[in-house]
Amino acid sequence: MEDLFRGKPWTFPKRREYLPETLEEAEALAASIERAVQEETGHGVRNLHVTVEQDSVTLHGRCESYYCKQLAQHAAMGRAQGEQLINGIEVS
Repeated sequence: MEDLFRGKPWTFPKRREYLPETLEEAEALAASIERAVQEETGHGVRNLHVTVEQDSVTLHGRCESYYCKQLAQHAAMGRAQGEQLINGIEVS
């Protein structure tokens, strides 16, 4: 795709590398995010599980409202340090 204003090809910006490099660091980050989410939502997310992969952090679980899901995402964003966050929490 051409950048119409400069005539140069458009590219995605490089992502920052904040995610952990070792399994222990990934597990510590996941536990930290789980604690933050449960504190922020008042333990409103059932069966909460956080997975940390090379390029993303994913939230899994169930909650009763979209507001609770939003609170969980906000809490996780503070710990994920700007990396891709996938909110897979289901509202039921």
